[in-house]
Amino acid sequence: MAFIIKESKVRVDEREIFQREKVYTPFPSDELVSFDRNELIPIGVLSYSVFDSTITDEVLIAVPNLQGIPDGDYGAITYSFNSKCNEWRLDKGFLSDAKLEEQDVHLDNYKKALEFFDENDFIIESGNKVPLFVIGGQPRFGQNWGAALYDELGDNPELDHYYEVTTNINHPEFEYMSTREIVYFDEEKENEYIFLGSFRDIPYLDLAGCLMVFYQPELRKVMLAVEYD
Repeated sequence: MAFIIKESKVRVDEREIFQREKVYTPFPSDELVSFDRNELIPIGVLSYSVFDSTITDEVLIAVPNLQGIPDGDYGAITYSFNSKCNEWRLDKGFLSDAKLEEQDVHLDNYKKALEFFDENDFIIESGNKVPLFVIGGQPRFGQNWGAALYDELGDNPELDHYYEVTTNINHPEFEYMSTREIVYFDEEKENEYIFLGSFRDIPYLDLAGCLMVFYQPELRKVMLAVEYD
């Protein structure tokens, strides 16, 4: 596994989504998207066509219903669209893991967030209006979540250079490097995971922190990495 910095520009410029849009539907219903509610807690549905006009996937953005997330037990977590069941499911490696209890405070938080959104069409954190989802841009390095996905910063001159440039806004290459597409590459299976964006789960569940969202369109697989608060 490795991060690759491409010569091409990011597919979608970073921007915050605060309300329902053509490309993003918050708190999706069962009628809009099929998924196992025992395994996944729905945050939104994102139209992948905004990243690639040739692919019409409607990607479920969700928080896995896993008891170990707030305890920091996980690195990358994946779920996929199961064509046999015709729904989104957690991948096999996570199916037997303990789920949140039915009366768990985090699930209560989610219900309250959903009710608030239904009444107000936005969500809040600490009393302030916050984004539903931050789409596009580059994944933010220099945070703990990256350690869950790679340990190559000292062995990858290209990534070293990127980090050096983007931590100095006055660097002559800053504008160029800060707008290049960065993908996560599975070297074993030769699949690229596209960075879709991120969201804070605090307004939804108050479970962990910020979740980075990647997508592999050929496998219809979502990969999440958690940046814990």
